[in-house]
Amino acid sequence: MSNQKVFDMRKIDVLCWGVEHIASNHGFGASINYEESGELCIYGGCNVPTLSDVRMLCSDLGIGSENIESSEFGIDIWLTCEWYEEQAEQEYKPTDMEMWKRHDVQIGS
Repeated sequence: MSNQKVFDMRKIDVLCWGVEHIASNHGFGASINYEESGELCIYGGCNVPTLSDVRMLCSDLGIGSENIESSEFGIDIWLTCEWYEEQAEQEYKPTDMEMWKRHDVQIGS
């Protein structure tokens, strides 16, 4: 099944949607207000499946694992100036192999 809606989404849009989607799937909250702090976060705790999903999402978007930090409070994703300037505005090209999202959900819905 192809993700037609995602073709008009930038990588930053997919990142924000993905963080909220992952948080919801695992019963946590999310903050995607990256413009103020330079980070996105999933709060309410951290567990291995949530961290794994975040790592896969970030990998799909070209964000290195060194920009992901976890603690008992949650998971932070730090956006570097380089990523934001070079990749954030790029169109996201779906692979239909996004292992970080539920299979019955379309990205951006």
